[in-house]
Amino acid sequence: MKKNIVIVFVFFFIWSCVEKEITIPENVLKQNEMTSILTDFHIAQSAVNDKIRIDSSLYTMNDYLIYILKEHKTQKKDFTRSLKFYSDHPGMLKLVYDSVITNLSRMEARDEK
Repeated sequence: MKKNIVIVFVFFFIWSCVEKEITIPENVLKQNEMTSILTDFHIAQSAVNDKIRIDSSLYTMNDYLIYILKEHKTQKKDFTRSLKFYSDHPGMLKLVYDSVITNLSRMEARDEK
């Protein structure tokens, strides 16, 4: 009897570790939209942090975020909701950031040519 309980426990433990397929709700930005916004956000963040190329006192990250969201035709509340959703699902957030890193790497390689 104890052996059966252990087997059931192990089965449920393994089953709980398997990541389930997650559906992105309609009110959440799709992965490619989040990737585009976050790519632009990290480019802006780099500009703010680069004191040689730009006076960071002129523009804040909030200024850039407002501009970026306007360019992507996205409301701040929608972006915030989407960021929370992806943060609550680390596997999906990792996929988005893998794409962000790929985008930034391609841009950097293109600029080096």
